[in-house]
Amino acid sequence: MHHALTLPVAGLRQPCPGCGKRRSLLDWRLRHVVTICGTVSCSRPYYYCRKCKQGWAPADASLGVEPYGRVSGGLREWLADLGASTVFRDAPRLLRKLAGLEVASETVRQQSTGVGLSLEAGQQAASAQVQRSGEATEPVQRAPGLLVVETDGVMVRFLDKQWHEVKVGVVGGYQGGKLREQSYVAARETAETFGPRLLAAAARRGALEVVAWPGPVTGKGLAVLREVGVLGDGAVWIGNLAGEHLGDGVEIVDYCHGCEHLRTVANTLYGKGSEAAAAWATVHRGELYEQGADPVLAALGKATAATEEAGEVLRRERGYFRSNRERMDYPRFRALGLPLGSGAVEGSAKYVVQQRMKRPGMRWSAAGAQGALTLRTHLLSGRSVARVRPLLVPVEQPRPRKQAAA
Repeated sequence: MHHALTLPVAGLRQPCPGCGKRRSLLDWRLRHVVTICGTVSCSRPYYYCRKCKQGWAPADASLGVEPYGRVSGGLREWLADLGASTVFRDAPRLLRKLAGLEVASETVRQQSTGVGLSLEAGQQAASAQVQRSGEATEPVQRAPGLLVVETDGVMVRFLDKQWHEVKVGVVGGYQGGKLREQSYVAARETAETFGPRLLAAAARRGALEVVAWPGPVTGKGLAVLREVGVLGDGAVWIGNLAGEHLGDGVEIVDYCHGCEHLRTVANTLYGKGSEAAAAWATVHRGELYEQGADPVLAALGKATAATEEAGEVLRRERGYFRSNRERMDYPRFRALGLPLGSGAVEGSAKYVVQQRMKRPGMRWSAAGAQGALTLRTHLLSGRSVARVRPLLVPVEQPRPRKQAAA
């Protein structure tokens, strides 16, 4: 169908996007755009600046169409959602079946990855600003109950044929024994970079919210932030994140991670898979749950290693339980109604990352992976991409037949 735009301002002079000087109407030009209703053709007023050597059509912004784009804003949302949910080669079939639209798989890749990379640029800027200001950079969407921050890692295969860790973070409200209204972040990056990203996500859910100003009636008091539960595997960077940025955050080592370390000790002392190893691990799992790390540390102090390698394992595990002793005070955590396990983030690693990123034969480029991760976590956090403008994405090179398309 063909429509001529009869805008009230069609004949008026318009400011150049480059120099700002007003220019006269050059002519009317035809534009073809693929929308959720099919291909639409329309004529709109077109302007040109000889000084800047560029042309523009003000109506394109009103229509939500990029200067040289062929896809409407509404269809871009669909393509982004499809690209975040399924492999690019399957998306055109689904779109054809459900909406009768013909779109190439490369268009799905370009649009969804471009939106993801645009969101990624925004996340990086927000992370830096939260670190500088100590305040949320976006409107706070307060999570209910106790705010909980959990983090874990999952391996994803990249184009270098190597597996690399993608860090996953989930932020939500802990109520009734469950984590509710979760928000997600995920990235392949160092702990030093991922920490601020996770902090920005926590800030958006209320982690940096000031709940009290104790002190004298006159004068400035000391700001008290909202209580936050931080669950992880005991890594140093998680403790640093909580200690430096999350005020009175309660740090908790995931109970299951503690049990994994007990199994490591048991296998080292008594042989992997032996009954004695299973019995030792079972006894000390119960002690860890009921009494915390003290009885485990006592047992490790009495243990003797038969080999130099076993001795090194014992030294490492003693250090692990010693440094995380306060984070393993499970009796106190239970009394306070705090979660002991990071099951939410482990489930998120499978749901958010593995379902999209670890299908048979998949290998990801750095940009493609991060675009998909940021877009998927954004959408699964219940956030819209309606106003997000995609960044340009390079054309993907042909891949060997045996290698699945991402």
